[in-house]
Amino acid sequence: MVEIRSLRESFVRIMSEYVHARDHERYGGHELGTLIRQQLPRLILENLSASEDINPNNYRINGSIGQGNWAYVPWLVIMDRDITVTTQEGEYVAYLFSEDMERVYLAFNQGVTKADRRDYLAKKNILRDSINFQDFQVDDNIRLSDKPLGRKYEQSTVAYRQYNKTDLVNGITTEEQLINDLHQMMLIYQEYKEQIWQPDNSANQNDNLEPTSEPVVAEVISHIKEYITAKGFAYPDGLIENFYLSLKTKPFVLLAGISGTGKTKLVQLFAEAIGCRYKLISVRPDWNDGSDLLGYKNIQGKFVAGPIIDFIKAANDDADNIYLVCLDEMNLARVEYYFSDFLSIMETRKKVNKNIVTDTIIDSNYFENKSDQAYADLILPDNLYIVGTVNMDETTHPFSKKVLDRANTIEFSEIHLDMFTLLDETNSGLDTWKVNPAFLKSKYVTLRDCGIENEDKLGDIIGRLMEINDILKEANLQIGYRIRDEICFYMLYNNQEELLTENAAFDFQLMQKVLPRIQGSSETIKRVLIKLFYFTAGRDYSNEDGTIGSKAINFVNANNDLPFPRSSAKIAFMIKRFEEDGFTSFWL
Repeated sequence: MVEIRSLRESFVRIMSEYVHARDHERYGGHELGTLIRQQLPRLILENLSASEDINPNNYRINGSIGQGNWAYVPWLVIMDRDITVTTQEGEYVAYLFSEDMERVYLAFNQGVTKADRRDYLAKKNILRDSINFQDFQVDDNIRLSDKPLGRKYEQSTVAYRQYNKTDLVNGITTEEQLINDLHQMMLIYQEYKEQIWQPDNSANQNDNLEPTSEPVVAEVISHIKEYITAKGFAYPDGLIENFYLSLKTKPFVLLAGISGTGKTKLVQLFAEAIGCRYKLISVRPDWNDGSDLLGYKNIQGKFVAGPIIDFIKAANDDADNIYLVCLDEMNLARVEYYFSDFLSIMETRKKVNKNIVTDTIIDSNYFENKSDQAYADLILPDNLYIVGTVNMDETTHPFSKKVLDRANTIEFSEIHLDMFTLLDETNSGLDTWKVNPAFLKSKYVTLRDCGIENEDKLGDIIGRLMEINDILKEANLQIGYRIRDEICFYMLYNNQEELLTENAAFDFQLMQKVLPRIQGSSETIKRVLIKLFYFTAGRDYSNEDGTIGSKAINFVNANNDLPFPRSSAKIAFMIKRFEEDGFTSFWL
């Protein structure tokens, strides 16, 4: 990507390319995301550093083109770290782009997510009366979008300056004017902090806060992403939403891929961001049965606790908190040997009133000493989540279908070395949110739990799965009822929270529940993959001779509007690998 060295160039490129990208191009990894999230913040930081009156270390700069899919109103915000470190509350300076990309506004704005509409409208009028905004406009004529969020941005704007696309393109609005306006607005923001703003001393007392009673999922996801960014890490678009939906669907998720892609760090930062209890357990290569993880009786008959059992006990005793355990490098040992007890117990999940319970992990009759009875009758409670990180290489053991069928397996193979930031975020002060366990708690264990109101939606999802099964049955690889149910749950949760587009969510499920099952060396496998490519990409190669893999890869690369781009790219790779090696599998 070409480095852009001026605000005007950045705005012109965004306003010239964004609408087409939003309507026709893939969201994940797009260059406009890099421009708005990384290049433009660095450029603004450089401009702020050039001013003797502004200390750039006081500010946090974030840009966004959406969460998992394209935003109608992309933005970039500059936040004083004392006032706020999230766009959901407080006051900040923002660049807001209109949905039609004909205008961009430099605005003094307020966070609206945590505020009642009456409150931010009233505060807007107070701020207009209290602050000298000089020659910035202080009316309600800002025009961003007719969408609900765009309307909120309009209503919460206190003051602004409008720049028209034609004026930017033709140089009527100059770089000097843009920089001068930015400095002027930042000085007003600084004056607001010094003379009007009143710090809320309770805002940072998170350890004493009660968990929120009804977490708004989109807000929490946004906070998690901001928290991860503030810690200096970056993940592909849609990954956090997918990780959340996978945990919500079933409390066992695998993160698989090459070493060094941030699998373990994701679990840690996710746990920190939502204030849950977290434990990291490093799997040893000599583990060969459940006692290595749970514990065992020594020759005196006393129970010696394994590395996970006390954490499970704490989760049983503390229903008000989320417990998240990470089994690091899970397949250094054979998972089926030491984890089979857990896999079996997970399949006993059932709803009892409003809770989800399982059979007991260790029966009370196993314990000989009275002091060990504290471990008797423990279950896998519905506030406990297990995430395994997996390196798929020659040093580890492969997974059986038994394991893959029981988890959402998220592949970490998408690597963008340019996803980094040099902004100083180490002391951002971004707080942990203590999230209610309802945030991750499953609502569904069987399809019957989904309710009659979701019957039509379930019919659509299952209809797609039946099409896929018709393809898979040629190789005897059909998905069963367990996978059907879990894909349905995932899709329903996504539909309810509107985190990903319908196709993006189904694309993730194809990648995590269907394609990992496919491997082999027979021509039947190749025929199945070619038919699946037609399903995911809309291009039929079944009647063509010769090398198909390279053609399929070129087709994916040349088309940005495929229904299921991730799955299409993976299937094309699997076909090419079959043609080159005589064998293929999902894993690299």
